[in-house]
Amino acid sequence: MSAALSLPRISTNVRFAASALLFPEVASAWAERLFLTPPRNGGAAAALDLIEARASFLEHKGRHIATWRWGERDAPAVILAHGWGGYAAQMRAFVFPLLSAGYRVIAFDQPAHGVSEGRLTGLPDFADVLTELAWHHGDVRAFIGHSVGGAAGALALAAGRVRFEKVVLISPPADLVGYSRRFARWHWMPETVRRAMQSAIEERSGVLWENLEVAQLAPRLRADALVIHDREDRRVPWRQGARVARLWPGARLMSTDGLGHGRILADEAVTRAAADFIAGRSAVACVAAELQPAPLY
Repeated sequence: MSAALSLPRISTNVRFAASALLFPEVASAWAERLFLTPPRNGGAAAALDLIEARASFLEHKGRHIATWRWGERDAPAVILAHGWGGYAAQMRAFVFPLLSAGYRVIAFDQPAHGVSEGRLTGLPDFADVLTELAWHHGDVRAFIGHSVGGAAGALALAAGRVRFEKVVLISPPADLVGYSRRFARWHWMPETVRRAMQSAIEERSGVLWENLEVAQLAPRLRADALVIHDREDRRVPWRQGARVARLWPGARLMSTDGLGHGRILADEAVTRAAADFIAGRSAVACVAAELQPAPLY
């Protein structure tokens, strides 16, 4: 990171550290807002990449959620969900392989992302919107989710709010508390403030973070699953995806090299493997539970 780019973050972190010492309640409220505010990427300009799709808006809790649809109305559907700080156009490379396999494809901008409305959001909110989207479009057979978008799919599935036959999770996180600790270190946030932030977010959403961990969700995950993760992913380490795959009953794991956290979404081998898995002709033979356990940290 260049000095020019790092100075604003350092300034923010110094102010945050000072407020944590002098005004801890203010600091925890600030931390909560910071944690629930995604970066705004891929607005109207990115939506132009989806110009050939049928665009519409779905209203959810007073916000308009931007959606796009490809394929015939009576074809079984696959939902594509981007991750934190992302946008629907990032999932575009999956559309053609799925259309070729006979599916209808639905993509959307998560709340407070892209051109969807909202300012604050989080994992339970992602799962709620996904549930509403699946109900609205109907006959959704499968789901492809990236990063936190994939974790939201697992949460909705474990809660019985959606019924997917096949699930593809790309670069999924396995540990929300661990992520929050990395977030705290990044912003020079004391552990006391991080814990207060977690409690406030749990109260806001009505969900304990321990109930969002993959180890808690796994026994209720019934869909066939394929996890695809890059060994050089610096944002969500490969070992987290491997843990998700091991804990998900019968899940398969496909590992890539050199694609990182973002480029993996545009890789032809990845998009083809995802579509083949959903269509029932997967060549991925590695059952993750048979692998040697990898440490989470």
